[in-house]
Amino acid sequence: MRIHALTQGVIKHLGLRSEVKPQASEDIDSEITPTSISDDYHDMIKDCFEMLGLGPDQIRIMVRSVGLNPAGLEIYAAFVKVVKWDASVVDMLGKMPAIEKKIDRRVRQSSMLRYSAFAGLWFRSPADVNAPLATMH
Repeated sequence: MRIHALTQGVIKHLGLRSEVKPQASEDIDSEITPTSISDDYHDMIKDCFEMLGLGPDQIRIMVRSVGLNPAGLEIYAAFVKVVKWDASVVDMLGKMPAIEKKIDRRVRQSSMLRYSAFAGLWFRSPADVNAPLATMH
């Protein structure tokens, strides 16, 4: 039975020997998978933006793997796309350094960094970048 790459990375990171035989998949009641890790990052970041009053009608959040770090841990990045420009979205962009610090602190306080690495937030504006100027003035 092949051990998943993420599992091998965790075993290596924790200094455990790989001779430990993994349980049969039927016996495992939960396991960390790349999908669940990206979902956990997504939920954590979505909660932060919802506390600011921003919902899915204003921004869209996607978290995906972007590579491996030197220790073999999967690196995840959050991509935030502005869906609808309004005053609360513009206000949020003005506060981004503080928001990024809060999200970074929440990531560090969680156990997520034991199993993965986080590359931060990346923003993408809508195709028509002149739209906010027309709607905000």
